[in-house]
Amino acid sequence: MNVEITGRHVVITPAIRTYVMKRLQKFKKILGEDISFHVIITVQKERQTAEILLKSKLLDLAGKGQTEDMYVSIVRAIEKLERQALKHKNKKIEGKRQRAKETFVAVQSGTKRRATRSKASRNDGIQEEEAHRKPMTVEEAVIELNQSDYPFIVFRNSESGIVNVLYRRKDSSLGLIRT
Repeated sequence: MNVEITGRHVVITPAIRTYVMKRLQKFKKILGEDISFHVIITVQKERQTAEILLKSKLLDLAGKGQTEDMYVSIVRAIEKLERQALKHKNKKIEGKRQRAKETFVAVQSGTKRRATRSKASRNDGIQEEEAHRKPMTVEEAVIELNQSDYPFIVFRNSESGIVNVLYRRKDSSLGLIRT
């Protein structure tokens, strides 16, 4: 963790330096060790401003606090930074959880029947499905089609490696389209 403190119209005392360092320690837990801070402390008449810029490999954040007390300004700037960092971290965690959940569902349902994920679009009324399946023979596709309620099945032929479509005709016979 690298911290640089700059004072504009104010002398940075050891008390301010240790206070800032102590307050910034919590970011090690949130973002890890490889972060750097640039703290700018400014005094103008009755306004005391603390601006903190955080840089890491993944993101750059900025927080600013302005009050009549320097220590309160520092705390406000750090709180703003902390909210932003936690929001970013939670987005990463939720994204990982969502991807893990989709993978888990795909693996579980792939062993039983099929792994599909449906997305209903409200604007155009089109329902989209993605199927993550292993290649199968035509005979396996016939069995799968007979077990399902769908009028067709799209699969990759394990013998030829080509995508095929097996469908039910109106006269109850089956048709095969090779692409």
